[in-house]
Amino acid sequence: MFAKTKLKSQSFSAYFKSLGIKECQTKEDFWKHVTVVDPFLAKELQPIMDRKLKGNIYEVKNRTLPFSLAVESWTVNFHQALLNWVNQQTYLKPKRILEIGCDNGLLACRYATMFPDAEIVGIDLCGDGIRCARELAIKQGLNNVSFYQMDFMEVSEHFSLNSFDLIISARTFHEIMGPIMISNYWSLLAYLKENPTYGDSRYLEIVHRLLTEDGLYLSCEQLKNSADLGRWANVLQEAGLHIQWDDSGTIEYHEIGVDRLSPVIVATKRETNLETLEGMEHLYTKGYPLVFEEGRSYKGGTAEFAYQRLGEKTFVTGIQLKVTNHWHVFRLELWETDGFLLVYNYGNMGYHELDIIPTCAYEEAHQLMEEAVGKFGHLGPLVWYDNLDERPE
Repeated sequence: MFAKTKLKSQSFSAYFKSLGIKECQTKEDFWKHVTVVDPFLAKELQPIMDRKLKGNIYEVKNRTLPFSLAVESWTVNFHQALLNWVNQQTYLKPKRILEIGCDNGLLACRYATMFPDAEIVGIDLCGDGIRCARELAIKQGLNNVSFYQMDFMEVSEHFSLNSFDLIISARTFHEIMGPIMISNYWSLLAYLKENPTYGDSRYLEIVHRLLTEDGLYLSCEQLKNSADLGRWANVLQEAGLHIQWDDSGTIEYHEIGVDRLSPVIVATKRETNLETLEGMEHLYTKGYPLVFEEGRSYKGGTAEFAYQRLGEKTFVTGIQLKVTNHWHVFRLELWETDGFLLVYNYGNMGYHELDIIPTCAYEEAHQLMEEAVGKFGHLGPLVWYDNLDERPE
């Protein structure tokens, strides 16, 4: 049985490693690892995860605790990044934590060691997940964490109003509220006007009721682009939860070898003076210089807002790629400002990447564009255009 003091001093990577969770760089490595742990459950799970067979991933994954932890190898780097971010917020001194969608208790048990003076409560709809969570807590010798199986819509019947000063959800509400549909847009402002919110705010009103007046709601949901974040911010506001943009942040991680970035959102009942787009820009450009420098590269929402901040631009040339048998479209464009050349790679589903180079470095700019074409050109036909009137719709 693990000692709590030992767990508290353990690094997060060591914590996961001690539980038999492995960082896998490829799907092949992942399936090899889980097959070693339990070949029968691995064989049952693989067609479900590959979407070749319908089934409940959690019912298979959580059949046994060792297998449940082995499957965590898929998301281990995400969980490490999230725990590191939470650990860096030294102002967090919670007394009572609720984790919504705790699954097998992996994160809740770690919160119990990070905040040994707090009471941690984990809830989940999956009974097998709760059984695994309780088993994990016993193995780690934790006495300040408890787990309950319940439907989220019934949570108010089990806990009193204003009873948690920290509520956490990680990749949870897309399952409670329904999936976030992939955003199809070129203009963030226009898209948010037509699609201002994600889901029904009544779900998040439950969070509002359970949260103390000065409490924090921390969410790290599957928000894949700026539009998703904008809609999440707006539905939170509808529920009376306001994002504290200064306290929020982003985490970078990889998932089976793919680099990803996710916003970590801190919301409270305290109103702010920032509109959603202003707050998003503040979040994505936080830590970057207000004066842009050549030689810098930006990705995701940071690239999107950096491009807007650079003001008036002159179009030079562009390439559009339509992905075969899909609605995805990518544009790779070269723009010029008074001080820079901008190689801007973006898509109609929220992908953005921006390279800022010296104003006369056309050779370097075209080299970057050729590299991008070499990387993505196999996905579909390319159309070149030398003015915006020729750009395909």
